Amino acid sequence: MEIIVIHSSRYGSTEKYAIEISKKLRCPVVDSAQVSVEDLASYDIIILGTCLLEGQLSDAAMYEQWVKQYPDKHWALFTVGLSNPKLTDFKDILDNNFEDTTIEKVELFHYRGAIQYKRLLLMESLVSKVKQKRLTSIDYVPLDDDNERLLRKYGTTYDFTDKENTILLIDWVNKILRNEKELEE
Repeated sequence: MEIIVIHSSRYGSTEKYAIEISKKLRCPVVDSAQVSVEDLASYDIIILGTCLLEGQLSDAAMYEQWVKQYPDKHWALFTVGLSNPKLTDFKDILDNNFEDTTIEKVELFHYRGAIQYKRLLLMESLVSKVKQKRLTSIDYVPLDDDNERLLRKYGTTYDFTDKENTILLIDWVNKILRNEKELEE
């Protein structure tokens, strides 16, 4: 069976997990921007990685099209975000990004990533507040507690990645491979 890992990474954490998974499975890893739906025809197990940011999953619409195009393949999706997967209910996030029929066809895994606050688009958030309040300068934007904390952490890095968490996904793939081998015998 042919396996591929495809990722969409914004800050690099999703790509790190994708590379780790591909090493463990000895399969190719590719950025989603380099893949067309036709490229997927020869793969049996397709693992999709996506960045979770502000409730949105990168490339979710494209991933959904791929799953619809090849519904009989084995699909896995791993999300990477800052929230603790053990404490996060992903149902609303998944429901807002995918149709139910897509979610039913995909095995789901969730991992924690890293953030470099100096790369965070804090200014985008502040500028949007200027627009919302019709203020003339960012200097006059009232900051809530969350934005004040972000501003204090600006320039720092928090890394919650743990590549060992990929073991459940690797086990899922290995189970499919074992089942396929048993069917061949």
